[in-house]
Amino acid sequence: MNIERIALVEAISDLTHVYSRTYLPRVGLATIAAVLNQNGYECDLWIKPMTESEKKNLANYDLVGIGSLSSTINEAYKLSDNLRKRGTKVVMGGPHVTFSPEEALNHCDYVVKGEGEETFLSLIKALENGAIPDGIRGISYRNKDNAIQHNEGRGVVNFSDIPSPDFSLSPQVNHNDIPPIIITSRGCPHDCSFCSVTSMFGRKYRFKSHEQVVEELHPVQHKSVCFGDDNFCANPKRTKSLLREMIKKDAVPLRWSGQICVNAASDNELLDLMEETRCRIVYVGIESVDPHTLKRYGKAHTVDAVKQCVENLHKHNIGIHGMFVVDSKDRPDAPKAIVDYAIETDIDTIQVFSLTPFPGTRAYEENKDLLLHSQWPQYDGMHVVVRPEKCSAYTMQTAIVNQMKRFYSLKRILTSYRKNRGWRVKYLLGGNLLVRKWIKENAEYIENLKEY
Repeated sequence: MNIERIALVEAISDLTHVYSRTYLPRVGLATIAAVLNQNGYECDLWIKPMTESEKKNLANYDLVGIGSLSSTINEAYKLSDNLRKRGTKVVMGGPHVTFSPEEALNHCDYVVKGEGEETFLSLIKALENGAIPDGIRGISYRNKDNAIQHNEGRGVVNFSDIPSPDFSLSPQVNHNDIPPIIITSRGCPHDCSFCSVTSMFGRKYRFKSHEQVVEELHPVQHKSVCFGDDNFCANPKRTKSLLREMIKKDAVPLRWSGQICVNAASDNELLDLMEETRCRIVYVGIESVDPHTLKRYGKAHTVDAVKQCVENLHKHNIGIHGMFVVDSKDRPDAPKAIVDYAIETDIDTIQVFSLTPFPGTRAYEENKDLLLHSQWPQYDGMHVVVRPEKCSAYTMQTAIVNQMKRFYSLKRILTSYRKNRGWRVKYLLGGNLLVRKWIKENAEYIENLKEY
């Protein structure tokens, strides 16, 4: 097979979700694009919504790779089906197909499972040489007998050896429009039941060098940067060292945000450095205000630690976005208890998700007999997809919606200004608009929950 031109496409949904107001594409395909480019392949990257004409033109490439999440998998399957009808070979990757390869192979030729930088390159070289890919670790495919074959897993890559994401390979991006998202690590030492990070990337942390991170920061230094690590401060010593290097090398962005755990906010030296490097807001997986639910989720912090976390962050003029999950075992008043707590502790912004058991998580195995459906576009955290034990699905969904409306009400917005955190008025207003838009789009889904 002659492979001269490769397209890598991120499947994108136009449905409203919690990240609808941000321009933060995933970096996986951009990293694979950099690997392919280094190895002499012509590669185009598509990370924004494509026109119908652009989608049709993908058939002119020798090979198309498509990445997606569970919530965007339908778009990925539709695109792949259309391309294969025109004779184009398609490879799919991402967390959903990693844990549902049999489903994916009804729509594509090959599935790259787990981290794809080395696997995708090995697959391309095998296809070029006309070799049977049975020796390529980390893929699933249909063999000559049309039976599905799952090759042995490849394991994790050496993260410090792979190149930085190269968004310049996208026809949709110019040099002034580089997405301000930087991943400095892979893996997570925690093993939350509803998270697929450890299944995808393992529990051992792997880091980029400070030099590589600083190099990635310089082109977007004038912007608000998001450190997209699953836990930016899980290794406080390393994080402090990186922040000092950013200061030393004049690589401090206009402002930045990142995801941290509750306990990280007890380190005053770390908070001092975060404030000095202009951290605006952090995303904290609080998950629940019920100690029993926290234990089920596998969280390391206590409810009492959350209040101190908020106070410490605010003392350093750092905002907090509290991320909560309502469990299927929770009572219908759980969303109200969460919002009561968030208002009482003055958490700046929040999200209240319903437990969403993504394939590959412990939560999926624990709840697969309680799933209301497998309509993957609704697996975005905002839809109730698991049958609650103590109330109807409709009751739980409306409870979540009503409490999100309460937190982001215009009344609260008008009194939300805080010294050194005046930005939160705009953030809360954005949340108000997002919640209202989501409710309007999903009125039929909410109404149909009455049938469960």
